[in-house]
Amino acid sequence: MKFYPIVLSLMLLFGGEAMLAAADHDHTAHADENAKHDGHDHSTHAGEKAHADADSHEGEEEGLVHLSEAQRKLIRIRVSKAVAGEIDSTLRLPGEVRLNLEETAKVMPRIPGFVNRIPVKEGERVEKGALLATLTSHKLGEYYSNYNSAKEQEELARSEFEMAEKLIGGNATSRKEYLQYKREYAEAVIARRHAEELLRSLLQGPGHDGHAHAELKSGDPVICTTYEIRSPLAGTVIAKNITLGENFVEDNTTPVFTVSNLAEPWLELRAAAADLPRLKTGMAVEISDAAGGHEYHGRIIYVAPLIDETTRTGLVRVEVDNRDGGLRPGQFVTGLIRTAAAAKSVVVPREAVQLIAGETVVFVPKGDGFAAQPVVTGQGAGQEIQIVSGLKPGESFVSGGAFELKSILLTSGMDAHAGHGH
Repeated sequence: MKFYPIVLSLMLLFGGEAMLAAADHDHTAHADENAKHDGHDHSTHAGEKAHADADSHEGEEEGLVHLSEAQRKLIRIRVSKAVAGEIDSTLRLPGEVRLNLEETAKVMPRIPGFVNRIPVKEGERVEKGALLATLTSHKLGEYYSNYNSAKEQEELARSEFEMAEKLIGGNATSRKEYLQYKREYAEAVIARRHAEELLRSLLQGPGHDGHAHAELKSGDPVICTTYEIRSPLAGTVIAKNITLGENFVEDNTTPVFTVSNLAEPWLELRAAAADLPRLKTGMAVEISDAAGGHEYHGRIIYVAPLIDETTRTGLVRVEVDNRDGGLRPGQFVTGLIRTAAAAKSVVVPREAVQLIAGETVVFVPKGDGFAAQPVVTGQGAGQEIQIVSGLKPGESFVSGGAFELKSILLTSGMDAHAGHGH
């Protein structure tokens, strides 16, 4: 709404009233002069008329905006009948594309070694279990050696224990010797299991697919020094912090690879606290990029139970189908969420609702003027807003020109609440 046209309208309105008053004064003076020429004194009758007019306005309700037909046309007053309807509320929320943390892996070797091969590049898509790099690790060789040694000791202790079992049955050995062989065998089993668990811990989890498990079970005394770094999931290599020939140290805290499934990223939207109760997991979300040239579809998977103390907004996480790769992490987007329709009630244009002295009102015809009637609003969508109470279906209200009426009311110094039972 532009300010100057409103000011001009007000000037014309009140200026027009002044001109009408002046014209009436001239007419009265001319009539008096004619009366003198006629020889008749009309002053008594004029006074009686003025008094009668004054009396007629004494009973008029204060707080009404009175306008002539010409003035109504000038500020384009439009009166409509209130009708019941439903509001299909659509939330338009700003957001940013983020990595799907449930589909992202930070790969870290669990053992030091010399980097001798890196077959992948940043930005390259890989499958689950794909080889990312290989290390030559003497530490891994030690673990294999310890495991194989423990396994040999277990086999020896088992053979001696089985022999002792046979001998004690034929009274060829003492009970004490038998129990010693049994204890040594049990200790050898524990030592082998410990060495095996240490080795398996290096060959399991993110960064390794456990390819060496067969070697562990085969019984072959193979000492392996090659450590393979493999992708734990299918996705795109979005970060690589390793170089060929590098000596990777054990206390390094930086992931050597980050792999993420960019086909199913997260979209993090921010919603006002008042809108959060309307949002539920599973709701469909339409996503548009900043350019507005692409649309994507997703669904809400998380609505934060907490409000950010700085922004006073809540996080709404959306999972989106991005198989075409059009959305990139860090990109700003907009999410459109259609919530459930509001209960059926009166729906009016937003411009019909005005705020006067902290009270929400609509203007309604009253006599030969317009009065500000308090209302309670509900949900809004687009250019429409719901009226919960204060205006019933079938009642007339000002659907166009309400702001101009408000300006006239405030400029004239009228009491907007006059005539209302507050």
